[in-house]
Amino acid sequence: MYAEVFLKCPFMFPQLLMVTIFGYDDNAYISLHVKTIFRNPKVVKPYSVPSPEQCNLPAAAIHASSDMIVVVDYNAPAAHVAQHKWQPNTPDGQGTPFLFQHGKATSGTAGGTLMRMFKGPAGTGEEWQFPQALAFGVSGIRSQAIVAITCDKEIITGGHADNSIRVISSDGAKTLETAYAHRAPVTSLGLSLDSNYLVTGSRDTTVLLWRIHRALASRSSVKSESSVGTGTLPSPSSSSSSYLSIEKNRRRRIEGPIQVLRGHRSEILSCCVSSDLGIVVSCSHTSDVLLHSIKKGRLIRRLDGVVAHSVCLSSEGVVMTWNELQHTLSTFTLNGVLIAKTELSFSSSISCMEISFDGRNALIGINSLENGRSYNSGWNLQSSKSGIVDFNSESEETHEISTINAPTPSICFLDLHTLEVFHVLRLGEGQDITALALNKDNTNLLVSTSDKQLIIFTDPALSLKVVDQMLKLGWEGDGLRPLIKA
Repeated sequence: MYAEVFLKCPFMFPQLLMVTIFGYDDNAYISLHVKTIFRNPKVVKPYSVPSPEQCNLPAAAIHASSDMIVVVDYNAPAAHVAQHKWQPNTPDGQGTPFLFQHGKATSGTAGGTLMRMFKGPAGTGEEWQFPQALAFGVSGIRSQAIVAITCDKEIITGGHADNSIRVISSDGAKTLETAYAHRAPVTSLGLSLDSNYLVTGSRDTTVLLWRIHRALASRSSVKSESSVGTGTLPSPSSSSSSYLSIEKNRRRRIEGPIQVLRGHRSEILSCCVSSDLGIVVSCSHTSDVLLHSIKKGRLIRRLDGVVAHSVCLSSEGVVMTWNELQHTLSTFTLNGVLIAKTELSFSSSISCMEISFDGRNALIGINSLENGRSYNSGWNLQSSKSGIVDFNSESEETHEISTINAPTPSICFLDLHTLEVFHVLRLGEGQDITALALNKDNTNLLVSTSDKQLIIFTDPALSLKVVDQMLKLGWEGDGLRPLIKA
């Protein structure tokens, strides 16, 4: 009886999975969730979210938490934002292994936001409204490179004409905070997995490091700091200024910049940061890939001769780079040693890169070249004429270069240390990939496509195993064992 109610009432039991399993046996949670999409990708199946016109697509960025999906569209920094409720790994009773509820449409304009109307299906007469951030963007900057979503579901954007970075709310696209430090527009930004650090790269050739404070955490820290005395009673004037300072800090989400990272000679194309490793990785049009320390802000490694247009950093300290000119994907150690290198067809391009939470695997979204992301054609031509070499000849002599022959569009599963493809998810014609996102436990992959579809890849058996485990841990009946395929 309980199982029937659970399956038919999508959001009656929010977070029930976590509460129930942790309440009985932590090992049950572990045994279910170690089975990520990387563990056995052959059983992963695609599920298109119904009514995609209500999803705010195509997306420049997606964030999937345990109860919500935030979608930021391609208009960043003047981005439209949508929130959708969902419950991963939970059958909806209609053949879908997750619960999904579209975000409610809003009406009118409010609080510094603009609205854009999205029409419903033909003949329905419905209109879907998504709040839009008020911003003036700069041309020539990729939307995917200037959007990040924090663990608190707040959105950070760059690419503003006033050279700022801004924190935007996901529930109304309101500007919560604005920070200034760059002398030119921000062209790329990266957020650490724990949302504690932000790096921003700009056309002014610098990379800035910021500290991000969570709303509740910042309040508690302010309270603790304000409670520390100096041993003397403050004067009324100092008490007033202290109060104003506390109130100012309480509202602050972005602190800094705490470090200014130098060494590039042209526009920053990509940057990323790891709190655990204490490392910032960045690349630019003409400079090498640079590694800086978070603590001191010093340049600790220069990958000499490595030209990259996009970079990623794994939790195990593997740097992955993509060279658009030579169509090569490479991995390096933090000491700059080449681990592996592979080539892609010149008729295809990588639009997105994601690394698994354990740092062992990677996902790359491959589009056809004419439909994939492109860089400034004038710079590409100039670089070709000047004869820029990818990396040093010693690395090329000692490492075999493999080739990825994947259809387009598709998503390739890679071993991060060998760059060997161990699985391919093929998409339909015209479904070029605009954004990829993994949920925290890597059991679901969310994909936004250029034809305005939101596709969720997951193992359908996992949701049945979850409910079966819940039944065994306290619900009535024998579980769902008859429905689970071995």
